[in-house]
Amino acid sequence: MSAASAQAVLLFIGALVAAVAFVGLVFGANALLSPRKPTPEKLEPFECGMPPAGDPHVRYPIRYASVAVLFVIFDVEAVLLFAVASKLHGSIGGGLAVLVFSSMLALGLAYAWKTGALKWRS
Repeated sequence: MSAASAQAVLLFIGALVAAVAFVGLVFGANALLSPRKPTPEKLEPFECGMPPAGDPHVRYPIRYASVAVLFVIFDVEAVLLFAVASKLHGSIGGGLAVLVFSSMLALGLAYAWKTGALKWRS
């Protein structure tokens, strides 16, 4: 390893150590200097100055999260397909790659449909 690359590595490690030390210093100063006097008013959830309406810890069903993840996955993949399709310009290799990618997405959608991940049960 040359002297220049060793110097670059040492500079990187020094910057990393300095960053970690700064974060530790800030968190330590916060722990030492911040006042700690919890009151019932401070421990209530903040709702824009109005009295709380119900329990603040509402449990969401896992079905909501799985449908949201499936939506994000297929939405992003559809956007990526449009971006790739605009750059193909009649390329057979690119067309085959898009076909393979689309078929994998279709298989994933068929699997999600078959397992009932797309059904909303209340």
